[in-house]
Amino acid sequence: MPATQIPSGKRIVRDSAELVLPDGTRVTPDVRGGFTLPNGDYVKRDAEGALVLPTGARCLPQQGGYLCP
Repeated sequence: MPATQIPSGKRIVRDSAELVLPDGTRVTPDVRGGFTLPNGDYVKRDAEGALVLPTGARCLPQQGGYLCP
């Protein structure tokens, strides 16, 4: 499965300064709150605090991380 797709109901979990993606990959958010995926695609954080995947899907903030569609 490509890194830009996160299956339904998956979570991105915050672990200290890092985020742990559903596949176990760890990323460090930049100063804007976004991060670059291993394949080079950028995930941005919007003004409401959600992560916006390259596909346009939004991962909504939840305690301890984000819930993705």
